[in-house]
Amino acid sequence: MYIDYKLEGKYVTLRSVEESDAEFILSVRNDPRISKYLPPLNVTVEQQRQWIAKQRADKDSYYFLMLLPSGEPIGSISVYDIEGETAETGRFCSLGDPVSNIETCFILNDFCFGVIGLKSVHIWVYDGNKSVIALNQSLGYVWTDSRKDIKGEPYKVGVLTKAMWLEKKEKIQKRIHFN
Repeated sequence: MYIDYKLEGKYVTLRSVEESDAEFILSVRNDPRISKYLPPLNVTVEQQRQWIAKQRADKDSYYFLMLLPSGEPIGSISVYDIEGETAETGRFCSLGDPVSNIETCFILNDFCFGVIGLKSVHIWVYDGNKSVIALNQSLGYVWTDSRKDIKGEPYKVGVLTKAMWLEKKEKIQKRIHFN
């Protein structure tokens, strides 16, 4: 779903993805440092544009581009499969530093619980992606399950409830803004 306003932080701003972002998103998504922790994606820029056009009209999905204060894009993140009061967060591909990454996730969680009104979000992360596992643990996610994808790659499933988020939110906000 498209929103016509930006979600602004101190180090990062999130705005709804546009079709013109397709080439950048694919370049980040296919960056070897990032793609090793994601399911394979073999699409053209035009196919990515078409997917973005469809996603912008989707009522159960928000897809954001991450921008530095200079306006330079550094990645993307999403909340999707919104069903009632729960959803999945992910599509997180970032060239940003740890501070911009945690602020991005902070902004998204605040959007999920404060704007959309969700009660819980879940996430999955490949076991080898230690930095994203640690990032999500610092945000309050609790790992609830371990599974394997169709290729046998192990991944963790985590959950963050609104109550868990509210318990961590102020502490995280102080950590972000006093760096």
